[in-house]
This record gives sequence, structure tokens and C-alpha cells, in this order.
Amino acid sequence: MIDYHVHERHSRDASTALVPEYIAAAEAQGITEIAFTTHLITIGPDIDISIKEEEIPEYIEEIRSAQEETRVRLLVGLEVDYFPGQERRLDSILKGYDFDFILGSTHYINGVDIGSRTQAEGFFAGRSIRRAADEYYTTWKKAIESGLFDVMAHPDYWRKYLHFYGKNATWGDYGSVVVEALESAAHEGVGIEVNTAGLRAGTGHFYPLQEFLLAAHEVGVDTVTIGSDSHTIGTLGDHLYEAAKQLNAADFPNITTFKARRKTRIPIGSILSRTR
Repeated sequence: MIDYHVHERHSRDASTALVPEYIAAAEAQGITEIAFTTHLITIGPDIDISIKEEEIPEYIEEIRSAQEETRVRLLVGLEVDYFPGQERRLDSILKGYDFDFILGSTHYINGVDIGSRTQAEGFFAGRSIRRAADEYYTTWKKAIESGLFDVMAHPDYWRKYLHFYGKNATWGDYGSVVVEALESAAHEGVGIEVNTAGLRAGTGHFYPLQEFLLAAHEVGVDTVTIGSDSHTIGTLGDHLYEAAKQLNAADFPNITTFKARRKTRIPIGSILSRTR
């Protein structure tokens, strides 16, 4: 099993999560590959939870050194917050280091933190869920077309707090822009992940919904990863077998792995048979 969304101490919201402890947990669980994806946030109020640019060399060195002590394959990655207008700065940072894997995230939409329980309510106020989703996927599409990212994280993160407001979203609420965005992902070769943290957030589902995966497969998206979005050691590998089954049920034949930002595909069937 592989986990392609893991935060360690350089993500300030995962300050107690240490690389050696993740390795020990992976060895105990039979996890064979971890992509560390610490937060990189260049602007906005969440910049304080980001790795600092001057810390990137030590972050890379810590993981490369740890690789010498384990058979678990360790990848150096980032989860990068996308903000329109920051493309040139992000491109300079990402090209300046030898990363293995880059996740793109859209936590902020037109100045609203949709990952904040208090702010997210305002994002939906006074309009339909469908119209709010269109706004989200307009930014998500720009992130895809920026050429910065290998995979887009938690593709329907916008619904994280809907259940707190007594609302629910079905595939019919995802709006008209989402399919255009998925078509861009297929054209650009950008992937999507199944992120199991949606279940821990209380949404009742992983990110994204199964219908989202079916639509992605239909338009030709062929790069998919699975990740726990762990910020603590205890959630490493959380529900990843079920995530792989969800992709299999949507007719994706492979899960994608990365090294030096180059892709390799592993048959989902082989992962499911080894981890059953």
C-alpha cells in the first residue's frame, strides 16, 4: 500500500509528526511508499502553517537521509496552495529543488477560506450550492492549467463543512464547470487523488464522491493517487484499501506513483490483492 498525502513537522499544523515515527508506523502496517507533502503557502492567513522557503533544503535532506535507514520508499513532495497571480513565484520555488511529487490545493476561493468552519458558511450564503461549486471549480481549473502540479488534492474539498449547516451535496450540485475542469486535467495530464480525510471530517465520504471519479474516468483522466492527508502518525494509511477499491469501482486500471515528478503506473488489482 502507498500513501501519497502525508504531512510532517514542517507543516505547522502537523508539528508533532516526525519522519522516523512515520517510517516505524509504515513498517508496522506494511505500507511500502510514503509521499511527504508538507504545506507550501506563499500568501494568505495560513502562511504560518507553511514550510518556510529557507527550510526546504533541510526538509529534503531529512527525508533523503531517512531513506538510508528504511526499505519504505520515501518521496519528497509538497502540498502547494494555489492563488491566481502567484504562478511565477511558485514556479521558481518548485523548479529550484529536486522534488518527487507536487500536490495542488485550492483552500481559498476568491479570498474565502473554505476550509474554515466559520468562513465556509459565508461561501454558500445567498446562493445555491451549484453556483458556489462553479466558483470553486473555476479556480480549480486555473490551478490545473497553471502547469505547476502533478495531482490536485481533495478535489471536492469545498463540501467539507456543508453538513455543519444541515446541507448535503449530490453530484447534481457540482455545477457545470466541474466537467470542463476535468477535461482540462485530462488534456494537461494532471491527476486527482482519492483523499480519505473526508471521512474523518464527518462528510460521510472520501474526497471526491464516486460520481466525480466516474466523470473523471469518462473524460480521460488517467493519473490517480490515494492519500490519507495525515497530520498525525495515527492516521497514516487510513482507509487506503477502501480508496483503492473506490478507484477500481470507477474503472481506473492503475494507481500512479512518482519519482522526480515522473510517473509510473501500478495496476490497482495488484495493490488490492496484496493488501486484502
